[in-house]
Amino acid sequence: SSVRTWLGWRDVQRQLQNQAVDPLRSERLRRKLQESKGQVPALVRQAYAVVVTVSERNEIHAFKLTAAAGPLFPEIKNDERSRIKETPVDAEALLPGGPYDLWREGEEARFVKDLAGAFSRDPRLPKMLRPSIVLDTVLQGVERGLLVARLRRPDGTLRTWWRERPDAGAGAEPTLEVALPEKAQLAELPCGLLAPGELPALWGEGPLPLPRILAYFSGKHVAALPREGYEETFAIPACPEQAVYAAVAQAVERGAAWLVSGPTSCWKERVPAVALDGDAALLPPPEMIPPQALTEEALPSAWSDGETNGAALVQALSHQQGAAVPWGLVRESIHTAVASRWLETAGSGGFAHVAENYDGAGQYRLRRPQSQPPPASSSSLTEPRDVELDGAQIQDLADLLPQMLDASAGHGLRFRVGVSLDAGAPPKVRVEVGKLLAEVAPDLRILESPDP
Repeated sequence: SSVRTWLGWRDVQRQLQNQAVDPLRSERLRRKLQESKGQVPALVRQAYAVVVTVSERNEIHAFKLTAAAGPLFPEIKNDERSRIKETPVDAEALLPGGPYDLWREGEEARFVKDLAGAFSRDPRLPKMLRPSIVLDTVLQGVERGLLVARLRRPDGTLRTWWRERPDAGAGAEPTLEVALPEKAQLAELPCGLLAPGELPALWGEGPLPLPRILAYFSGKHVAALPREGYEETFAIPACPEQAVYAAVAQAVERGAAWLVSGPTSCWKERVPAVALDGDAALLPPPEMIPPQALTEEALPSAWSDGETNGAALVQALSHQQGAAVPWGLVRESIHTAVASRWLETAGSGGFAHVAENYDGAGQYRLRRPQSQPPPASSSSLTEPRDVELDGAQIQDLADLLPQMLDASAGHGLRFRVGVSLDAGAPPKVRVEVGKLLAEVAPDLRILESPDP
């Protein structure tokens, strides 16, 4: 009806096109044309306000949509009755007993492509805008440890992921499947999971014995974590003993944990195979030893004729602390001491040739620097070149600061900073900026403008 009204007034305009029309009738015609045309878009939109979809019972379901002024599809998508999802759902909804009921009784594993396809086949499930949404949800479940992902290699062996995200190539494989943790076995164990606080209820007070780690991954362990008023349980997948040993050795070598076993103490170094026995235990990474703790004044028993070596430092520190100190810890401290000029290498070799394992620690000789650098002062600094920077460039400088510190380690990188404001800045602004500068350094203040 509105369209007919608009077309009618257009027809009147056409009929009067070659006639003399008085100004009142011409103005009335113009107003009617404008009003009738303005009503058409909203009324046409209202004619397309019935959404037709499929219900959970696979029945045709139609409902009225109260349309606004924006595009229609976002409004349809945001209406709960449409049951359209465009973001990953909670991974727990994909598990047996979840609201989607995707697993058959007794089923232990499912292909990821079958889980994704179920949302396009089964009308009772939400409608996913993209298949990748289901894949993201499944991978989220693998990262959280709710599922174990596995992929069979061409040689028949399995690659597994648990509490880590499968790589993009694996996610696109049609044979990628997920299994329930209580029914799955890991082919390998990511070493980072053995760090303190990574796995639920693995670490407690004190050392973590190796037998406890083996029992944790026996396939029969269920970890319980206390929550607010209840306990949340996590099924732990099985993992072969050799894979657990390999993960422990790698975790120690990468510094995620510290291993002790009798007289053996290892951190950030290769673990001897004989040390992985029933007496072995993991500890959190040790605290770093400050460079000054390696000097002759602090460890006189490790020094002779103004020199020392890595093995002597390990023995002296172990005697001082009453427990075996790992060579990796001493090696890291030597790196820091040499870089900061507390010590220097003596004889052949250099900073880059510190022995990775204790076997060669005695060959790495050290001494105090022959010439100590004078304390840093304005006279010892290279004459700076004044460059004016604005706020954005200061931010860029701050972003690059970590790289600059790494590149200039041991060479006293410093900055001279002067801060100025326009002469016409109100006193209130100067006071406020001054307070902020004082939080950085007490002597940092706005430069006074020279007298005119």
